[in-house]
Amino acid sequence: MSGYSSHTNELGIRAIRVHYSASAEKNVLHPDPEIAKRAAEWYELARRIYPDPNQWAQEMEINWWMAAGTRVYPEFSETIHAKEMDYYNSRKVIYRAFDFGWHAPACLIAQIDEKDRLIIMKEIIGRQVTTKEFAQDVIQKCAAWFHSEDSPLMRTAGYEDFCDPAGQKVSANGDSERSEVRDVEVLNNLKIYPRWEYGWSRKDGRSLVHQLLQLRVDGTPSIYLNASGCPTLMQGFLGKYVYPPRKGGTAHDEPDENAHPWADVHAALRYLATGLFSALGLRRGMVKATPTPPPTYHGYGTPTGRSSAQRWGP
Repeated sequence: MSGYSSHTNELGIRAIRVHYSASAEKNVLHPDPEIAKRAAEWYELARRIYPDPNQWAQEMEINWWMAAGTRVYPEFSETIHAKEMDYYNSRKVIYRAFDFGWHAPACLIAQIDEKDRLIIMKEIIGRQVTTKEFAQDVIQKCAAWFHSEDSPLMRTAGYEDFCDPAGQKVSANGDSERSEVRDVEVLNNLKIYPRWEYGWSRKDGRSLVHQLLQLRVDGTPSIYLNASGCPTLMQGFLGKYVYPPRKGGTAHDEPDENAHPWADVHAALRYLATGLFSALGLRRGMVKATPTPPPTYHGYGTPTGRSSAQRWGP
C-alpha cells in the first residue's frame, strides 16, 4: 500500500509508518485522475496551514532529518521519489558510483529502467575503512544481491563503474587512506575499472540531479529511490545534506561536504549523474565564466597591482 510500511527494527520492535498518502483521497499520485485531483486540492489547503516548510516536513512528511540550513534538493519528495521496490533486471547493466574517503566511503548501485528512469537500488556506506576494504565489501554484497545460478548477468550486461577524477590523485594523508596508493589503482587491482567525466564542477553535478527530480510529461520523475535500500541517501535529500546557514538568514553557496556520510553518498550520486547524463537525456548546463574586470593602469602604461613576472612574462 502506498504510504504504509512496517518492519521489525534492530531492537526487535515492530515499527509501523503511516503517511497521509495511505489514504486514497490524499494520494496525489493516485491512478484515478479524479481522486488525484481531489487529493491535490486537499494538499494545497493542508500545506497553507504550515507556512514553515520544516514544520510541514516533520509533521506531515514524517521527516525527522531536518538539519540547520537550506535543503540542497528541496524538490525531493519522499512520496514521489521514494518507493519500496525490489527492482532488478539481469539483462541490463548495473551502474555503481564510488566516493572515496576514509571516514565514510560510499557506493550507489543503480540501473536504468525501460522508461529511461534512474533507479537507485542500493547504497553501501563504509566507516573508517581503506579503499581496498570498502571495495571488497562492495564486491561481496553485489555478489550476494545480484548473482544466482539462473542469472546470466555476468555473462551479458555486467557492471559499469564511475568515480571522481580526484580518485586519481595520490593521497598523502595517512589518516585518510593509511597509504599513498591511488584509489583507482586499488579498484583496478580488484577488477573494478571506474571511469569519470572531466570538467564537471559540483554545481554541474547538482544541476543534473535537479533535472532528475523534475516530473516528466508522463507524470513520473526521472529518478526513483528504493526507500529501504538507500536510507542515507534519502536522509540527505530530506534535510541532512544542506547549504549551511549564514548570519542574516542567508545560506552558503556550497553544501557542507563534511557532513558525513550524507555528503559522501550525495557525491556518489553526482558522479552517477555526470557519467550517465547523456543516457538519461539530461542537459549539461553551461557555466558562465566570471568576467575579468579591465586592469587599471598607472602613468607608465603598466597595469597596477601586478608583479614583474606578470608584467613582462617569465
